[in-house]
Amino acid sequence: MKKRPTIKDIAKTAGVTHSTVSRVINNNPVISDETKEKVLKIMKDMDYQPNLIARGLVRQKTNTFALITPILDPHVLPLIKGVEASCKNHNYALMLLSTDYWADESQSCLQVVENWLVDGILILNDVYYKDIPSPIKKLQNKKMPFVFINKYLGTKEINTVAIDNYDAVYKVISHLFKLGHKRIGTITGGLIAVDGVERFEGYKLALKKFNLNYDENLVGHGGFGENEAYDEMKRILYTSSQPPTAMFCANDLMAIGAIRAIQEKGLKVPDDIAVAGYDDIKAGHYFKPSLTTVRPPLEDIGIKAVMLLTEIVKNPEREIEEIVLQARLIVRESSGA
Repeated sequence: MKKRPTIKDIAKTAGVTHSTVSRVINNNPVISDETKEKVLKIMKDMDYQPNLIARGLVRQKTNTFALITPILDPHVLPLIKGVEASCKNHNYALMLLSTDYWADESQSCLQVVENWLVDGILILNDVYYKDIPSPIKKLQNKKMPFVFINKYLGTKEINTVAIDNYDAVYKVISHLFKLGHKRIGTITGGLIAVDGVERFEGYKLALKKFNLNYDENLVGHGGFGENEAYDEMKRILYTSSQPPTAMFCANDLMAIGAIRAIQEKGLKVPDDIAVAGYDDIKAGHYFKPSLTTVRPPLEDIGIKAVMLLTEIVKNPEREIEEIVLQARLIVRESSGA
């Protein structure tokens, strides 16, 4: 196996010092153009590639960001795509770590800081917290630049890029209300996840804005799962004396489960019950009836998160920023419009 050339090899061939080659690599202006051209030509001829890890250890900077996500499924791929593209545009490499649940996720944050040399961390948060948990406080104390993708509390102490879930759900309920629906139920994603909490709160706030009654009998908790939503929709249909005329489900998988239950009871979507979801997954395009849904700007969120993190790296003392992006309502067959 051919030996990889080192800085010492370059210096010996060029007849210059080791430090001169280092200055050329780092584009130091004290080096003359003649010497720089000579060294660069020898580096090219010898196929020299700088050891980025070694350089990072010396400079304490690696031009690498870490993305920590509790899930790796098709739903988050557009977000990861946005993060990756933005990292490339800003000349950063990307380290991807997938974890399970918040305990592992927060521990991974600390492990990245303690064991890996990265310039900043992007955390795709899933769990809703009212207070800053201790692992995140430790990140703050270590002065490690980081950005949360998704809100997890109401504080302004965390740099965040998130979707406006409240506005998104309002758009759905407004659409259903304009179609004449006044008994609008919901199947939530549960009250642990950020999206589950915010979309449920958004649902209740939207009902108030349209002077619609909140009825617990029209609420199911599906945990973002299709089968769980199917069971909850069956329960609502068989136990409610006044069934809903429309349902908002906190994601598209649950909307598909709810439609299955509605159709099994011999009812039609949207003629008897209109249904809307959230996420705009590909399956919703081809499902019959095709799903009315909310399309979150996942790729844009990834791009904005990297942009914010690069600004924090440049200026660690800058003010905390919370960037909120808007989602789009996509109207299809399942709502009847």
